[in-house]
Amino acid sequence: MTKQLFHSDPMIRTFDTIIQAISPDRLVVALEATAFYPGGGGQPADGGTIAAVAVVEITRDNDGTIRHHLDCPLPENLNVGDTVMGEINWPHRWEYMQQHTGQHLLSAVLMKEAGANTVSVHQGEKVTTIEVDRANLNDTAIQRVEEVAQRVIAEKRLVRSFQIDSGELGRYSLRRPTGRTGIVRLVEIQDFDIVACGGVHLEDTAEVQLVKTVGVESIRGNLRLAFLIGQRALADYGTKHRNITAAAELFSTRPEQVPLRVTAMQEEVQQLHRTVRLQNRRIAELLLRQPEDPAGVRRYDNEPEDLFTALVEVAAEDPLSRVALVNTRRDTGSIHWAIVFGEGENTSPFPQKVLREKLLKPLDARGGGRPPLWRGVVAADKLEAFIAGFLKILQEEQALSH
Repeated sequence: MTKQLFHSDPMIRTFDTIIQAISPDRLVVALEATAFYPGGGGQPADGGTIAAVAVVEITRDNDGTIRHHLDCPLPENLNVGDTVMGEINWPHRWEYMQQHTGQHLLSAVLMKEAGANTVSVHQGEKVTTIEVDRANLNDTAIQRVEEVAQRVIAEKRLVRSFQIDSGELGRYSLRRPTGRTGIVRLVEIQDFDIVACGGVHLEDTAEVQLVKTVGVESIRGNLRLAFLIGQRALADYGTKHRNITAAAELFSTRPEQVPLRVTAMQEEVQQLHRTVRLQNRRIAELLLRQPEDPAGVRRYDNEPEDLFTALVEVAAEDPLSRVALVNTRRDTGSIHWAIVFGEGENTSPFPQKVLREKLLKPLDARGGGRPPLWRGVVAADKLEAFIAGFLKILQEEQALSH
């Protein structure tokens, strides 16, 4: 069984130890003692180096032997019985000790303040999530959880781990019951939380630094809350502070006034959109007074999409309209088209099947709609064929109506 330095001294960064076994390809090494945490309880395994060779994976045998998988063979001058130095990827270890300890704290607060028991946890690369057995928590409850957690962080409560025999578990009020037997490792936040756990944790709550809720979603009838913890939360605060400061400079206002300025700008933009729509409609009404050329077709060249839409909508309001509108778009090299067959009194039904089979399908034109309007796109080199096909259908429809 490998001696677990990550439990006896979780703050250790480098260590010297004796090689116990080397695989034939020299890519897997077992050591007498190791500070490399093999992962578990939602906390990922450590990374780092052994004899300056990168460790890419860590596994644990049933007998407790921890094996270190290397990205290239161990140097030939090192053999079983030799002493080697291991070095932990400390930024990675520190980040996940913050995540794990912060998760313990948050789970304890969720239970104490909201009656929400932790169902599962995941310490991801961006956020740590905690699923709880509650269908909902309001904003006030979530804010209370953050406030209490932050208070406990400020109180710098000690975090300690110790081992007991499972027969002694009745002496402790565990937040979450455990079915483990034999030797059980407990992790305690001083006078606040105690739970069975095999992970690696900080020395006190102050090292958690900061927690912030960044997401809440329903899952399987429960709630899953996403948190930024420690350096992640501080980095997020820094990014958002820079962004809001930049926005304030753009608006020539104070940071706290940015939301009001954004709201005012949204209202201005909405009003501008209404004005543009009204102007496009007026322009469309004027353009539609011009004669069709040829009869039944209106051609436009590179008109803005908003104006073309206004032309189509105004044309579709005439119950006697029988017209195809086409707009050449130079930016896409295609033709935007619309076909209007008004459904006024004594007019024939919209010829959907005829248009699909005799016009759109032969020209590989995309589009669709519902009476009295169809819209779509056709390749630019098929413009004349599209117009000719439509005029033929229009003539046939007119002949039938007479």
